[in-house]
Amino acid sequence: MYSLTGDWSNTSNPHGCWSYNYNSSPISIFQTFFWGQAGWCDNASDWGRWLGDGAIFQGPSPAGMTYPWGDVIPPAHDWQPGDVVLHALSIAYGGDTTFLNVTWTSPAEGTIDITGQAWDAQINPDRDLRWILTVGGETFAERSTVRGLYRTDSGAQFASNLLGAHTLTGIPVAQGEVVEFRLATQTYYGHFLGLEETIAFTLVPEPGSGVLLAMGLLAYGWLRSRRT
Repeated sequence: MYSLTGDWSNTSNPHGCWSYNYNSSPISIFQTFFWGQAGWCDNASDWGRWLGDGAIFQGPSPAGMTYPWGDVIPPAHDWQPGDVVLHALSIAYGGDTTFLNVTWTSPAEGTIDITGQAWDAQINPDRDLRWILTVGGETFAERSTVRGLYRTDSGAQFASNLLGAHTLTGIPVAQGEVVEFRLATQTYYGHFLGLEETIAFTLVPEPGSGVLLAMGLLAYGWLRSRRT
């Protein structure tokens, strides 16, 4: 079982099967933002370092902190300590074409079940996000808005945003195949999105292993029949 929250790393990226990315490349810089939270952020602008524009991190909300111009950040909409949070870039910094993503790469051939949800972490009435979930480059689920969503809302669930006949259970994957969660801003300013993602992986036995297992079962059955 792989869990983005449980597997999170503040020291290495990529980390196991998980990678935290900016424009499809693993983020290489780990830095501290103005409210004391550190995270992965390759955005070299002052806004990036200051607000977390273009960042992926795990930690507390900036609620209650004061901006340099004196405004106090209001209470979080749905942001609990330990949440994994992504902050899309504002359109001013290419947010409409520049994106953040979290990827999981299959360690072997097998099948996967994907569960998770994405919600509005720090609500602002003039800001919104869109996201897509892909497997092997094919879009399985997508949502055009997260405004006002709580993690417990049905609309926040991956399974409530499936496309066509897609399902998130029993998906066959090859070794090296990538599951990607990608988001980008829908409005001029970037925004905070909470993300939980879990992938249950089942290994497909190698053909040789299956043959040996079948032979063992046949031998066991033959011995039982001899004893009776």
